[in-house]
Amino acid sequence: MATVTDLVAGSGAGGVLNAAAGYTQVQATYRSNGQLVYTTKYSKWIPQPNSGYFEFMGLGASTVDQPTADTAALNALNANRRHRYAGSPGATSPATVVPDAHGDTHTVDVN
Repeated sequence: MATVTDLVAGSGAGGVLNAAAGYTQVQATYRSNGQLVYTTKYSKWIPQPNSGYFEFMGLGASTVDQPTADTAALNALNANRRHRYAGSPGATSPATVVPDAHGDTHTVDVN
């Protein structure tokens, strides 16, 4: 049975920034009430049958530094992937891919 495995940071095998995974990283820094806020978004556009595409993503923010925001975004992305493909954001990696409400199994974006 197919499984979904958490992605790791970096550009190497399994990294969210590699070409096989297809995720893009957007980082921004804002100032709110004098406090710097670092944000990161990992995302990609995923096709939906009969309804076009949607942006699948993980978002993270930190008032500490950019790497902390990157880690938060990656954790959110992995939880979203486990929710989409394994039916539970609290599942551990690797998680077994389960059929959706219609009995169809999603094709995992990348492992």
